[in-house]
Parts: sequence; structure tokens; C-alpha cells
Amino acid sequence: MTVSLLLRIVREKRLMFGLVTVALVASVAVSALVIYPMYTQAQAGAQLAASATQTMREAERDFAAANGIVIGKNKATDDLRKFYTKVLPTDVSAVRRATYLQLAQLAHDADLQTQRRVEEVLEPKRQEKDGTTLTRFVITMTLKGDYEGVRAFLRDIEASDAFVVIDNIGLTEGNEPNGPLVLTVEMSTYFRAVTHGP
Repeated sequence: MTVSLLLRIVREKRLMFGLVTVALVASVAVSALVIYPMYTQAQAGAQLAASATQTMREAERDFAAANGIVIGKNKATDDLRKFYTKVLPTDVSAVRRATYLQLAQLAHDADLQTQRRVEEVLEPKRQEKDGTTLTRFVITMTLKGDYEGVRAFLRDIEASDAFVVIDNIGLTEGNEPNGPLVLTVEMSTYFRAVTHGP
């Protein structure tokens, strides 16, 4: 096929070539002016939807974490209220009733002799908003006995149901050789007292 033949076909079919050219130009124009912007808009919408989905997931995680904190705080508040009302004594006489006989019995069970017991109420440094104070009650006991008895006594205090905290332990040998050991143990417990006034 020569160039002259091609030119002759184009001249004879000019109308058809013109229509095909117009259709091609119109197709490109529609693609450029309508379809491409819609495609771009659809992609932007898809990215926006993906971003919104990610933001929603993050918000759901944050909500779950915040909800967990609120639930934990409420549980801690409830546990603290139960601790104050069911575990801690309400006054000095209740503390003495709860600890005196129990500590004496634990010492007796461990074959330790009580040499001395000193009790002290330490006034609280601050008052709670609800008019109560958490007051520390210190018990210092001096006991005599053997090493196994000392271990048993300390272990039994730690395992007991009473809320007694061992603050300090002193262990010395007696004056005589192979004599009994002397245990000085400082313990604390607390009571929540209602105060009147500031």
C-alpha cells in the first residue's frame, strides 16, 4: 500500500474519518473532563473513608481504655470502701480488741514469751473530705524464744487475717550463752476514725 492509495482512501471516506476523529476527540474529552475527575473524587472518598475507619477504630480503643479506667476506678473505690468498713477497726478499742489477744496467742503458739508490749496512737497528718482520718496504731512487742519460734511468729503474723504490717524487726542474743533470742518487732495497723470539726 502506497501513500497515494492511502491519501485517496482518506479523501473518499473523509466523512467517515471525520466522524471517527470527532468521536475519538469527544471520547478523550469526556474521559478528561468527566470520568477522570469522578475517578479522582472516588479515590479521595475511599481514602477519606479509610481514614475515618482508622479514626473510628482509634476512638473505639480510646473509649474502651477510658471505660476500663472508669471501671477500675469504681472497683478500687468500692474495694477501698469495703476495706475501710469491713477490714479496718473503727476506733482504738476495736484495734486493741482485734490485735491484743491475737498477737498474744500467736506468740504463745510459737513458744515465745512476751517481755513487753507498748502501744502508741499516732495522730494523722491530714483529715479526709468526708470528716474521717486514717490513724496509725503502733504496737511494739519484745519477745523471748528460740529461732524457730521467732520465724513461726513472724510467718503467722504475715499469714493472719488481721491487717497488721510489720514495720521493723530487731533480733539479739540474750546475755547467757545458748540462751533465748530477744525479738523486738514493731507493727502497725490502722483505724478510720470519724472526727468532728476541721
